[in-house]
Amino acid sequence: MVRILSILPIFVGTLCLVLLLGSLASYNLPEESSTVDMVPCESAEPDLCFIAMTKDDISPPGIFSILDIDLQIEWQRADDAWFAIVHSEAENDCPPNEETLLTECTVEDVEKYIIVGGADEFDGEINWNIKTDDYRIISGGREGADIGDQQVLTTSVEISLNWFIELLLAIISLTLFLGAGEMAFPIKKLFMKFRDS
Repeated sequence: MVRILSILPIFVGTLCLVLLLGSLASYNLPEESSTVDMVPCESAEPDLCFIAMTKDDISPPGIFSILDIDLQIEWQRADDAWFAIVHSEAENDCPPNEETLLTECTVEDVEKYIIVGGADEFDGEINWNIKTDDYRIISGGREGADIGDQQVLTTSVEISLNWFIELLLAIISLTLFLGAGEMAFPIKKLFMKFRDS
């Protein structure tokens, strides 16, 4: 009977192990591409050009706190445009226009809010580990970017459990497997049997 009951911790331990292995392998969402308008800039110094900002906050749900989510944003024309992730408080200093999304600010005005990216990035991509704060995306142009210009923006997402949850799953799995082994084949009984022989 005890050996039959040991199946339950084995089952739960296996489930935890599967979740752990799946997290270590991570899950990649399909890439998504969209065409976006570029922010015009006539100055050789991109720091002097106005920036655009998304109208609404990006507000990740609380469950994201147990996940490790990496977002990669790539754009085609890195020589003509840049992107950045900022804390949502940037909107208080530089509210975007409801229609054009342009602000009356330069990148220097929101520099203290930038998390990743910015006018100094020239490789055409940013990688962002998403937390549970509120964010916005800003964009600016470089010399040559004109009104009406567009480019393709590609996003990809990789999801796994954060390291603490992975560690917890590993400990739970090990504990359950050891417990199941003890239930099915008690060490004390095996020792006594070995001693008596």
